[in-house]
Amino acid sequence: MRWSIRLYRSSDAPIIADVFRRSVEGVGTRDYSAEQVAAWAGLVPDETAVRARCEDGRTVWVAVDEMDRPISYIDLETDGHLDHLYAAPEAVGQGVAAALYQELEGFARSKGISRIFVEASEAAKRFFSRNGFSVVKRRDFDVAGVPMHNYAMEKKLR
Repeated sequence: MRWSIRLYRSSDAPIIADVFRRSVEGVGTRDYSAEQVAAWAGLVPDETAVRARCEDGRTVWVAVDEMDRPISYIDLETDGHLDHLYAAPEAVGQGVAAALYQELEGFARSKGISRIFVEASEAAKRFFSRNGFSVVKRRDFDVAGVPMHNYAMEKKLR
């Protein structure tokens, strides 16, 4: 698969919503029960919500295929919070997430951000650990009455 990275465009919103859903449903099943995946998938934003989120002042990078269709995305808020990193199942294992993360970290450093922090799923925890993040704590919570968990993680930048 050939892909490249660029900044988000408003026209990406419907495809990003689909990438989020397919990522949760296709990748989330590796670490979470069917009930947990269904609850998580219920949080998938629609096109309007994606557009509002991506255009609220955060920086969003999108990995796109050879037809310029998003296959993965990552975002960074001005305070160093990395809120979303999602990849379509066909992009997993292709180096896409790593390249997006490197783009984000380089940008954060250029802006003088001293810490990147994230709430990571089980799969994301493995990814972020490989990229120098440490676990601050496990977070247990409910989504639509279904017990879930993730990990507060951070990386201090020098």
